[in-house]
Amino acid sequence: MVSDDTELKIAVVDDLEADRVQIVDLTNDILSNAGIPHNISCYTDGKSLLDDIRSGEQYNLLLLDVLMEEMDGMELAKALRDQGNHTMIIFISISQEMVRRGYLVEASRYLVKPLDREELKEALMHCHGKWQAKKEILLPTFQGQYRTSFPDIQFVEAFDRGTRFVLTDKTVETKLKFSEVEAMLPKSTFVLCHRAYIVNFAQAKHIRQHEFTMSGGAVVPISRLRYNEVSRKFVEYFTE
Repeated sequence: MVSDDTELKIAVVDDLEADRVQIVDLTNDILSNAGIPHNISCYTDGKSLLDDIRSGEQYNLLLLDVLMEEMDGMELAKALRDQGNHTMIIFISISQEMVRRGYLVEASRYLVKPLDREELKEALMHCHGKWQAKKEILLPTFQGQYRTSFPDIQFVEAFDRGTRFVLTDKTVETKLKFSEVEAMLPKSTFVLCHRAYIVNFAQAKHIRQHEFTMSGGAVVPISRLRYNEVSRKFVEYFTE
């Protein structure tokens, strides 16, 4: 089982409706095209979001307008950092002069309006990668539960008793069905390349007809029928 939600939870804060709608629409489109499950909540001011977070609401990523009345994005970020909250932040503003202050509150990115789609895409993919790297998964092995993270999985293969996870430092055999594993792994990083193999693109060093060479040296087959699609996705993964 995965130790936290599979959806990337995002809060968008902007007091201008037109800008807020544009941010939400672009974010939805970029993440949907990348196959990343997500959920977006909207706020018109920083104080409302801060109140919700203090009441227990949790987000993985905040897209904050900087210049707002009452409580602006910088004030909100500082308040969160002061209470030990290190949720990832992307600032979006008409002002370039605030960039340096953005880094003082550990902002992941600082984007300037009018919003550029490619710049937003790079920022979202950067934050999604950081979020995925922190996620952990519990594997039900024949000796008990084994904890690992998505980035440490090189590939998964089916065998007669369940599935075998080949990690960066060891191999773990689990009771999970291959179909269950396929459903739990994020499709933005993992691909079904063969009826009995799932590969982590981040751990693949080389692709050729019809096999992957993994970072640990293992060779994983790619079925003839899947090769064109898998090859295309592999290129897209490293060019996004």
